[in-house]
Amino acid sequence: MRVRPEDRGRIPAVLQGQVAVSSVLPDGTVLDATGVQTARALDDLFAYDGPLGAAWQGNVPTLRLWAPTAQDVKLRLTAAGGQETTVPMTRDARGVWTVRGAQNWRGAAYRFEVKVYAPSTGRVETNLVTDPYSVALTRNSTRSVLLDLNDPATKPQGWDALKKPALRSASDLSFYELHLRDFSAADASVPATQRGTYLAFTQAGSNGVKHLKALADAGLKAVHLLPTFDIATIEEDRTKWKSPGDLSKFAPNSEEQQKAITAVKDADPYNWGYDPYHYMVPEGSYAVNADARTLEYRRMVAALNGLGLRVVQDVVFNHTAASGQAERSVLDRIVPGYYHRLNANGGVENSTCCSNTATEHVMMRRLMVDTLVLMARAYKVDGFRFDLMGHHMVEDLKAARAALDTLTLQRDGVDGKSIYLYGEGWDFGEVQGGARGRNATQLNLFGQGIGTFNDRLRDAVRGGNPFGGLQDQGFATGLFTLPNGQPQNTDRTRALRLADQVRVGLTGNLRDYRFTNGLGKETTGGNVDYNGAPAGYAASPREAITYVSAHDNQTLFDAIALKAPASATPAQRTRMQNLANSVVLLGQGLPFSYAGDEMLRSKSFDTDSYNSGDWFNTLDFTFAGNGFGKGLPPAEKNAGNWDLYRPLLGNPALKPAPAEMRRAFDHYREMLRVRYSSSLFRLETAAQVQSGLQFLNVGPAQVPGVIAMKLSGATSATNPYRHVVVVFNGSGQNVTLTDPALAGLNLSLHPVLAASSDATVKGSRAAGAA
Repeated sequence: MRVRPEDRGRIPAVLQGQVAVSSVLPDGTVLDATGVQTARALDDLFAYDGPLGAAWQGNVPTLRLWAPTAQDVKLRLTAAGGQETTVPMTRDARGVWTVRGAQNWRGAAYRFEVKVYAPSTGRVETNLVTDPYSVALTRNSTRSVLLDLNDPATKPQGWDALKKPALRSASDLSFYELHLRDFSAADASVPATQRGTYLAFTQAGSNGVKHLKALADAGLKAVHLLPTFDIATIEEDRTKWKSPGDLSKFAPNSEEQQKAITAVKDADPYNWGYDPYHYMVPEGSYAVNADARTLEYRRMVAALNGLGLRVVQDVVFNHTAASGQAERSVLDRIVPGYYHRLNANGGVENSTCCSNTATEHVMMRRLMVDTLVLMARAYKVDGFRFDLMGHHMVEDLKAARAALDTLTLQRDGVDGKSIYLYGEGWDFGEVQGGARGRNATQLNLFGQGIGTFNDRLRDAVRGGNPFGGLQDQGFATGLFTLPNGQPQNTDRTRALRLADQVRVGLTGNLRDYRFTNGLGKETTGGNVDYNGAPAGYAASPREAITYVSAHDNQTLFDAIALKAPASATPAQRTRMQNLANSVVLLGQGLPFSYAGDEMLRSKSFDTDSYNSGDWFNTLDFTFAGNGFGKGLPPAEKNAGNWDLYRPLLGNPALKPAPAEMRRAFDHYREMLRVRYSSSLFRLETAAQVQSGLQFLNVGPAQVPGVIAMKLSGATSATNPYRHVVVVFNGSGQNVTLTDPALAGLNLSLHPVLAASSDATVKGSRAAGAA
């Protein structure tokens, strides 16, 4: 469609109402009109890079709202006494509505009254809506609040001079994924009023903080917090929370626990939080005092930094909790039809299970980037993990990287270049295959220095995948070497194929790394098949997030309970868990672990515990229980597998003793110490990995279930070893390996392992060693 030159001046006014086009046939017949999607026109005419939200000059705020299609915008200001006044706003040529306030506006609540045509209803609506650039909110997000984030009252002591834990480079990062409520909701060592809150992290003597300190002392670098921005689906008024009651009286494989949880699931305080409401404000339900959430969040960050841990925020820009004229819709009630990705019929795409945003549009991309910059500067966040990152464009991530890179310690109080970005690079939905532009998938981010989750390693180590194969075994769970009776698990060829996928994962999932595969042929990571896609896709190790368990899907312990032979002892199952964690912690790439996997955490097979309450999600840092046998998991996502789960949950032999949980915790910390004892485990470039990492026990004659690698490099301040040999033994047997590459090496057991609490590990020997 083209607009006549003489009509172009009318476009801004036209965009304030219903826009439709129709065709006229040569005989003058007018065909039916169809609606027009106007986002690109708005970008061309009204894209704006000036200030938005509240900007402070001394004690006086100026408020700005981008609403180019609005016919009118007013400010509804609510003073401390509760009286609301209406203040007119003025519009500029870029569609930005502005009002300058007064000193007595500080702390006032406000909303915008926006008069705008809404395609979803086909009429002009007058919406009372919060500010998408809010930095503070009233309880349950009913109104925005005029807060100056530089107010000393919002800062803990020493905040402006807060020092970050030392980090040589991004290659040294490791991540511990943690839901904020899981950390302390049931921790009796935390004051009752602070359980499930930001302030729980400030309790130095609590079980959880001591646990994190032990991990940090062993080398862990960062805590990744599931969403902590303002969440649409958690009630912030604690007096309205509902409890499922006492569930401990029911049998370990009963349906009753999940019934009680489901009955209150939307009225209890639990949700993972992938339901964005306001991006720039911390969630109020996680605060002891929701009105002081900025201060409390900053206290949490300072406390974690004090433990030696960086803080990563899980961010969700790929969707909003609502759109259209829905109650919790913000963006779409200000500029209808702009912020979300629409289908050919004008409906909002929802392949992410919510209303998908369109960050390829200038001002939605800007909202994302502005949020990241604000969280980095105002809350000193050290990294961001993007939910469903593949629903963004590569250009979106490049814009985020560029904006963060401009932040400096001198000017902004933060080194933006040290902030790491990673996320889920899955390719699906309306963006699949680049349908809406070059989207930020695993393959498309090659060379960008941005991390993506390595599902290849996960599936090869565990066996199966999130969509099936619950009893399929993998490298660490007994494939071929300890088969569980399922026919697919006796296949030697499959075992060698998955071993190659693990090897590619151990390189940091490098696309171009050359090695000898299970067939004895020279190949590259990119030529190893993963369900029709290349196993290797990264340009450098820092582009791969290596993991075997995350908040999604069953925990590692639960996967092992499903995959290990029924005859496997608790010690064997623990060893499988330890082996899987070892592959992650001793490989190239950036290791990522789900909180509790270091102590055999279970969620009683719940495959999606996003709304399963504290009962199925709680962590116990006292090792009194791991969460197994808390009843059948909620029917919504799990009922189809109850018949498989029921006998396992009812088997007391599968519930680990505290000694097994402690052994797993000891091993996890041992592997962290080994990783950080030498920079050979944290190589920076593909060239360094190619020259410094060699796989042993390869080709068709290899010992199945055993992966061995030799790491070599010059000694330095970060690497005391000329050579390191690592053997991952998933065979369930004692194994002797020989290889010409080991000739002449004077090997001895690593000092950390020589002091291990694992007698089997301590008994490992190199040829010629005593």
